[in-house]
Formats: sequence, structure tokens, C-alpha cells
Amino acid sequence: MVSNAQDHKTSKTFTGIKKISLSTSSGNCKLIKGSTNDVQVTVTDTYSTSDFKPIMEQDGGKLELKEDFERHGSYSGSSSWELIIPDNMEVRFSSGSGNFEANNMAVKISGNTGSGNYNWKSIKGESRINTGSGDISIEDFNGEIDLNTGSGDVSIAKAEGDVHANSGSGKINLAGVKGKISANVGSGNIVGKELVLTGRGNFNSGSGDVNIKLASALAYAVSISSGSGDAVLDFNGNKIDGKVIMTVNKRNGNIVAPFPFDKTEEVNDGGNENVQIRKTAQFGASDIEIKISSGSGTAEVKK
Repeated sequence: MVSNAQDHKTSKTFTGIKKISLSTSSGNCKLIKGSTNDVQVTVTDTYSTSDFKPIMEQDGGKLELKEDFERHGSYSGSSSWELIIPDNMEVRFSSGSGNFEANNMAVKISGNTGSGNYNWKSIKGESRINTGSGDISIEDFNGEIDLNTGSGDVSIAKAEGDVHANSGSGKINLAGVKGKISANVGSGNIVGKELVLTGRGNFNSGSGDVNIKLASALAYAVSISSGSGDAVLDFNGNKIDGKVIMTVNKRNGNIVAPFPFDKTEEVNDGGNENVQIRKTAQFGASDIEIKISSGSGTAEVKK
């Protein structure tokens, strides 16, 4: 950490810790992999010493870390927590606007922030993340992960394991992800490149575009849909095997595919405005369903 004359630093070492809970007002947290089984906590802050007090309390194998302010209201200053921990720790982080960084470790993480960002690299374990408006960036992840942001962007690269990602109005970028994947945005775009589905895949946007490019042939069902944007599935030269079902609104939508269809039909979900065109084509003997749909955009398959 970089210090200056106004910095205050507090450090403590704990033994026998299995779980850590850290709660900050706006303080950042950084996890660093240690070389021992001890947990080393260092807090650096620039608050007035009469305003701010870091709390560190151990109860058996649990360590509770939090920030205590002398009075209510706003403060001038900032805080940063650095935790040096062994592998396989369980960490819970909550903050109003603090960021959360972690690198090169096996750890179980749950995080909840109002507007803080998450930036992780080379993490292995189970993780659950929620932020109101922060961005989430994860690279080289192995494990199960559940991500949610109200208006931030999500970026996941080189990951293996089940992924569930949701953003209200941000965009989701997935690259080199292998697993059972679910991605949903309210009004942003979803871009998936070099994906390998080891379970069902669901990709949905309310009003943005959805573009999914595969790295291997499909062995599980997949659904790609957009309310008013384009929905595109690129097989990237991989074999098409299963039942392809493409659906758009009759009045505004468009279907594009490099093959003929076995069946074309109109489906009425109520009223002339909701008449849909549905086209289906069967490839091979597989019974998996490959669904691509758009309300008023283009539903497209690329070979």
C-alpha cells in the first residue's frame, strides 16, 4: 500500500480463522494469498483519528472486521483493508461503495455492495456477488459463480464451472467460458465468445442484442432471446445436431438461417400484435432444443 503523512495504519495477525466477515462504509478490500495459515489484516485510512476506528474481533474460528465511526454524517477520508489469507477461507464482504479485489487463491466468497466494483483474477471456489451499480470483472475462474448488478457491466473470461450472471441495464461479456451458463440483462447486450456448454444455456436480453459464438458442438439445450434486439447463435463451424426453433414477431421480426426449414407456422398469443412466425428444422437424431427468438429484431443462425 502507498502511504503518506496523513495515513493511519493498523495491523493485526490472527490464528485459527476459518471464516471472515468484513463490513465497510466505503472502504475497499483486497485479498492476498498468504504463505501460512495465519490471517494478517492491515487497515490504512486517512480519516481523523477521532472519527474512525477499525474493529477486529475474533470468536473462535470467526473473524469479524468492521468500521466504527464516532458520529453520524459524512466524513473526509478513505479506508482500505488488506487481508492476507490462506487458501480455502470463507469471506463475506459488504460495503456501501467499496471495491473488492482478489487474486490467485482458492476461496469461498460472498459480496454485497451498493456501488462497489469487483475485480478478481485466478480464483477457485464458490462465489455469490451482488452490487447495485458496480462493475464485475473476473478472469481465470474455476467454480460456481452467481453474479448480479443493477446497472453495472459484467465481464467473465477464461472460466470453468456453472455461471449465472444478471444485469439490469449493463452489458455482459463472456469469453472462453465452459459450464452451464445463464446470462440475463434487462436492457443491455450479451456477447459470448468461444463458449462450451456443459449444461443448459440461457441467454436473454429485454431490449439489447444477444450474440453467442460456440467453441464446440451443442450437447445440451440452449435458448437465445431478445425482446427487441437481435438474437444470434454462431455455431462457428461446429456440427448442428438437434431441433432448431426460430421465432420472431410476424410484423417486425426477421429470421435468417443458412439452411431450409422443415416447418413454418404462425402462432397467435392473443391479438394481431402478438402473431409470431415460428420456423423449425431437425438436424440429426438429437432431441435437444436450440431456440433463437426475437420480438422485433432478427433471429439468426450462423454455421
